[in-house]
Amino acid sequence: MPIRKGHVAPQHTLIESVIRKFDSQNRSFILSNAHSPDSAIIYCSDIFCRMSGFSRAEVMQKSALCPFMHGPLTSSTVVQQIRQSLLGEEEKHMELLYYRKD
Repeated sequence: MPIRKGHVAPQHTLIESVIRKFDSQNRSFILSNAHSPDSAIIYCSDIFCRMSGFSRAEVMQKSALCPFMHGPLTSSTVVQQIRQSLLGEEEKHMELLYYRKD
């Protein structure tokens, strides 16, 4: 297929590049769609699945806040800060306690 002036690569190419980069570094991560309500998860790494105890099918399309991993000691204040960060498209560093499935 000839490349036309102004032709833009499909958006998923960027996502695939991010996945390859972080997977090659053996990192635990999720990717979410910032344009969907609750920033729905569109990808989770194999390491994330092993660490959390959740399968990829259980994680997909859930909120990037990962409420399914919250427990009694998970700080609601930090969860609220993360929610604000996602809405404001800001980078912030916080520490939050998540729980494994088991």
